[in-house]
Amino acid sequence: MTYILGTYIEKNYITLLLLASLGMLLFINRKARIEGVRYFKRLIVIVFALTLCEALEDACDRFHWSDRILYLKTTLVYWLYPLTALIELNVVVPIRRKLLISLPYLLNLVLAGIDLFGTGMIYYFGKDHAYHGGPLALLPIITLCVYILLLGIHSAIYLAGGDRSKGVFALFITATAVLTAIGEEMGFARGFSESATALELLVYYFFLSSIHFSETQTKLYESHIDLERQRNKLLVAQMQPHFIFNALAAIQSLCYTDSEAAAEYIQIFGEYLRSNIDSISSDDFITFESELAHIGQYVMLEKASTEININVIYELNVKDFMIPPLTIQPIVENAIKYGALSRRDGTGTVKIFTEEKDGMVCITVSDNGSGTSMTKKQKEHRSVGIENVKQRLALKCKGTLVMNRTETGMISTISIPTQFAYGGEG
Repeated sequence: MTYILGTYIEKNYITLLLLASLGMLLFINRKARIEGVRYFKRLIVIVFALTLCEALEDACDRFHWSDRILYLKTTLVYWLYPLTALIELNVVVPIRRKLLISLPYLLNLVLAGIDLFGTGMIYYFGKDHAYHGGPLALLPIITLCVYILLLGIHSAIYLAGGDRSKGVFALFITATAVLTAIGEEMGFARGFSESATALELLVYYFFLSSIHFSETQTKLYESHIDLERQRNKLLVAQMQPHFIFNALAAIQSLCYTDSEAAAEYIQIFGEYLRSNIDSISSDDFITFESELAHIGQYVMLEKASTEININVIYELNVKDFMIPPLTIQPIVENAIKYGALSRRDGTGTVKIFTEEKDGMVCITVSDNGSGTSMTKKQKEHRSVGIENVKQRLALKCKGTLVMNRTETGMISTISIPTQFAYGGEG
């Protein structure tokens, strides 16, 4: 037994190393979902079985075992070699008519199986364990050549179609198979079929991995571009042109009547724009007080651009916490535009209330407007701003935004887990 094992390892050392390397890569990258590797485990098993078949023949000759073992070994070899080529063809080429392509192999499978009973159609063994070919001795070789030829044809098709990478690799497998077969026949590469197949599989796995890596990088780049688009979309949603124009018009009017107030509002307007842009371009958490300062800038500009009185009430039970930027200001903006400003009697009020409850920091923004007079365009704009806030809360801190309409106005509640509120990004 020690002799058999030693001989087996000596003859198949390179093949076993290649198969072990491929198996390790498949295990390490099992979660990567690399397209095209679903057949690799089967091929590893098949190539490993072929190495065992050769070892079985050596043991049978050395220990003079029954020739039935030789029949079994030879049938397995005639089954497995063409099957390896067929599976490689399926791996490299997307075969649609699988049954039609499989017909040569099925014929070979049946006839080689029948020879297990000594029919001698493809092969038989003499009393001295000598191998003899039958009338259909070339069938396994022809079956193997059919699949190698198909692979070569498809490599030419890939190259002609401009898919050079896949075409070159299909050509590599074809050339390797042909050269190995010639080497086996002429004697200069005898016993290297399994090693060549294992090498082809390993190289092809690296080829598929490189494609997967390239596609992943492309998707990451596209995601980055999409994120930038979303940020720009949020920036546009947060800085409405009509609000900017109204604020500038109000500042222009003040220039004629109160230059000092105009200068003050220009400074506030500049700080408001800078805060918006900085918030959009940054992923860092900010303090609640910074958000309050931004809200204050917005409220002052809104008051300057409208004749309707706006009352903002603060009831802050907690305020020493962190939040994603532009979390509360859009809610307050909606409360003012579609709540407080809807009351023409000058009693429009927005209330900001904070508390800590059940492991959450809660910020509630309420208004006393009906909101029923919104136009379709206003509602669409409002939904864009609200969805942006919801997405940022969910992604940055697993927070939520819940909005409820009541008879006395809208109540919006932002909830942020305390581990994020007091620990920033955790």
